[in-house]
Amino acid sequence: MAKLTILGSAAAVPDMDHENAYMVLQGEKSALLIDCAGSPLARLPAAGVDLDRLGSLIVTHHHPDHIYGVPSLLLGLRMHGRQAPFDIFGTRESLAVIWGTMDLMGWQKWPSPFPVGRHQVEMTEGALVMDSDEFEVRATPTEHSLPSIGLRIISKATGGVLAYSSDTEPCDAFVRLAQGADILIHESAGDYVGHSTGAQAGAVAGRCGARKLVLIHYSIDANLKALQWEAEKEFGGPVELAEDFAVYVF
Repeated sequence: MAKLTILGSAAAVPDMDHENAYMVLQGEKSALLIDCAGSPLARLPAAGVDLDRLGSLIVTHHHPDHIYGVPSLLLGLRMHGRQAPFDIFGTRESLAVIWGTMDLMGWQKWPSPFPVGRHQVEMTEGALVMDSDEFEVRATPTEHSLPSIGLRIISKATGGVLAYSSDTEPCDAFVRLAQGADILIHESAGDYVGHSTGAQAGAVAGRCGARKLVLIHYSIDANLKALQWEAEKEFGGPVELAEDFAVYVF
């Protein structure tokens, strides 16, 4: 069984009830973060995540609302007493920004460092991100204002598939990646360059043949009932609005 917990659901401007969009994937033995906003060392335990099992982070792109929690995460893991390696996967640009930020903070001189691996995700369709005992994760480039990736996650225990668009306009490459997804988590920030409306997310879900659509990365000031309705109208299947700490099993 794979369990994905939404740690944040909002677009770039959060509020007290909606952190910026990021999430954590858990299996029986391991856990991995997808993007890293907010206060991960507070939200991960609240979601029932054992920090000793958190082995990696996948960064979809390097806009601040998707990566600003990384320094806090690495500092908190060190203070938690971590010694095991921790791996970060992302585009070349995302890794450069993260490592540059951490170098400015002098993290190599922090007491009791632990190894942090740096793994570049190739910007090709269906690129393999990781293949563990519990999950296979693949990525494809999407259409955003800077290099960004969408993800396809397969649970090896069940064969279930979850796809996550991250920030993107409707994108043929992502439709191909997300074919047959049991759960499609798609951004719905609105009619902006590099983003999607609820209706567009619904249309993508229909083209993917997804079983369920979950809208995420929405503006907290939007008419959320209308957002869900327009997605349902285009999709014709079940649509939910992601909420912080919502859980999806696949």
